[in-house]
Amino acid sequence: MTVESRAGRCSFWYRPAGGSREDVMTYFVFGCRCLLLVVFVCSALGKLRGAGSFAAFRRATAELIPSARVRATPLAAAVIGAELTIVVLLAVPAIAWVGLGASLVLLLVFTAAVAAAVQRGSTAPCRCFGGSTSPLGVRHLLRNAGLVLVAAAGSVVELAGMSGAGPVQTQPLGLVLAATVAVVLAALVLCFDALADLFVGTPPRSVVPSRRHVERITT
Repeated sequence: MTVESRAGRCSFWYRPAGGSREDVMTYFVFGCRCLLLVVFVCSALGKLRGAGSFAAFRRATAELIPSARVRATPLAAAVIGAELTIVVLLAVPAIAWVGLGASLVLLLVFTAAVAAAVQRGSTAPCRCFGGSTSPLGVRHLLRNAGLVLVAAAGSVVELAGMSGAGPVQTQPLGLVLAATVAVVLAALVLCFDALADLFVGTPPRSVVPSRRHVERITT
């Protein structure tokens, strides 16, 4: 495989011999883009499968961020809009670096919100992909941390690669392999709750009596 030399490229990124560092990094970034694109597509579509799915996500958003309970509907819609925007950005090579950066920011926001909910002891279900009813927990922080690492690594490598000039040649087989690995990893992310329930068990959901139930008991 041959790769065209870029002006000013340091030896770490470009080695003209076969299996150059630049080859690996090009496919690595492509794989990161594919993984995040699949995750965000499925995340958005899972919340838009029907009125019931969106309503469930809106309720989960209100429980996740109590201070935004009144604005849960526009906030939920904004999250879906942000996910779809990131999908478009990741799909266009010329602006993929923007998509990677936006993915990193949104994932950090998601992680911070989940961490705050776990800290409060909230048992709101994780509706990240629409269908899961597993209560939020440390497992979701770990999953998000993995996605944050993917977005951060992809952003850093992409920005470092943009420091040089000139086109880079890639092989279709390499792109197919990178995309295949990315799709498999994305599938594991999407099935994370089911896999965690299978091997670790479902986290206990604490029962909090409703106000109406409390009033019935006290009267």
